[in-house]
Amino acid sequence: MAHWSEKYVGLPYVEGEMDCAGLAREVQRREFGRVIDLPSERAPGLRGLHRQIEALKTTYATPTGSPQDGDGVLMVSRGALDHIGIYCDIGGEPWVLHAMRGCAQVCLHRLRDLDGLNLTVEGFYQWLEN
Repeated sequence: MAHWSEKYVGLPYVEGEMDCAGLAREVQRREFGRVIDLPSERAPGLRGLHRQIEALKTTYATPTGSPQDGDGVLMVSRGALDHIGIYCDIGGEPWVLHAMRGCAQVCLHRLRDLDGLNLTVEGFYQWLEN
């Protein structure tokens, strides 16, 4: 049986629509029936985005040490917190579904392979509904 995440893989990356936050919103709505109203406006620059995510992350989610299918995965790239993905448990192995600007599409990567993409997991988060 296919995992729900597979239907998103390969969708084109679209800034402000199907970027990492847009994918998180869409997956929560379609797959888990949650309304997560992440801001569509992004702070300018890497530092601005880092500050925005840091300030808002607990508004939308609560940290968890035991992620479940659909939880948020916050990631650091280029030294700043600037990326979100969706945790997927596929066959007992942790994966992350995320929209990557550099790949121009939605990708599914094993959690253990993120370092090779210059992504470091900052933490896992259970969503709070708005």
